[in-house]
Amino acid sequence: MQSRHKLSVPLNITVEVGASAAAETAQVAYLDGAPLEIARPRSYYEGYTGYDPEFLGPGLPLPELSDEQRRNAAKVNNAPPGGDPTVLPYTHFSIVVNRRRQLAYYAVVNIDGSRSAGFERQADKWFFDSRIAESEQIGESLYRRNALDRGHLVRRLDPVWGDDLARANDDTFHFTNCAPQHEKFNQGTELWLGLENFILENADLTDKKMTVFTGPVMTDDDPLYKGARLPLAFWKVVGYCKPDGALRVSAYMLEQTQLIEDMLPFEALFDAGTYRISLEQLRERAGLDFQYLEPHETPLTSDGLEARVRGVPLKDDYSNLVL
Repeated sequence: MQSRHKLSVPLNITVEVGASAAAETAQVAYLDGAPLEIARPRSYYEGYTGYDPEFLGPGLPLPELSDEQRRNAAKVNNAPPGGDPTVLPYTHFSIVVNRRRQLAYYAVVNIDGSRSAGFERQADKWFFDSRIAESEQIGESLYRRNALDRGHLVRRLDPVWGDDLARANDDTFHFTNCAPQHEKFNQGTELWLGLENFILENADLTDKKMTVFTGPVMTDDDPLYKGARLPLAFWKVVGYCKPDGALRVSAYMLEQTQLIEDMLPFEALFDAGTYRISLEQLRERAGLDFQYLEPHETPLTSDGLEARVRGVPLKDDYSNLVL
C-alpha cells in the first residue's frame, strides 16, 4: 500500500493593496497553516513623526552615531527631505537599527503618564518594517522552540497614550522593536520587567512625562545561535524633569548572561546583575555616546528615584542596583 505523508512548506503570499499595488504590498509567511510574519505596506507609516526631542521641555536629542555606526545603520529608502534616513519613526517612539546585527542600536519613546491608558493585550502578531530590508531584521525563526522571548525594547504600554491607542500598541509589535531576551529575564519581576516597573512607578515627574532610551549591548563576542548573536546585556537611559523643571538623566544596565549560558552549550562572558551605571560606562559598554546628557546626569549617590530601590540606598560604585 502506498503511504502518504503530509508536508508543510513555508509560503510567501503577496496581497495587493489599493491602486498602486506594485509599491504597496503586504507579505505573509505561513507555516502549518498559521501566519508567522507580516510586512506592513509602506503607506502604513505615512505621516509618522516618531520621537519628539522637545517633549519634556528641555531638549533630549537623539545620540549622534559614529561614522562606523552610521555605515552599519539600516536606512530608509526615499526618506523625507531633511529627515535622517537611519531613524524609523513610529507612534510616540523611534528606532535606529544596526543592519549587521539585525537589532536596534536603540529605541526611544515619549511617555505621558497623565494621558496613558490600559490597553488589553491580544494575541501577539509581529511585523516586519517594510521601510528597510527584511534581511536587516530578525524574524520569527529565532524565537521558535526555545526559551527566547521577543523582548520589547519600547515597552508595549509606554507609547499607548493620546488619540490612537490601538495604533500605538500595534506599533510596538515590530521586529525592529524587539530583541532576543531569555523568558525569565524578559518576564522577571526582579529583572527587565522589574526595572521597567520600578522606573515608571517611582519617578517624581513633572506632568508625569518621561523619555526612555533602550537598547542591547552588542559585541563581537556575543554567542551565536541560529545565525544571530544574542546580546548578553541591555541598557536604559531615563530622562525626566523634576517639579522645579530641572532635567534629570540616569542610566541602567541589566545582564542576562547566566540565563543565556544555561540555555546554550557553552560559557558566555559577563557577570549577572542589575546595575545603575554612569553614562560614561554606558558609552564604554554599548558604544553609544550620550556625553551631551552628562550635565544633567544624576549622581549615583543622590537621593530620589535614582537612589532608591525598596528603600535601600545605592553604593558608590556602578554595580549597586539590585531590584
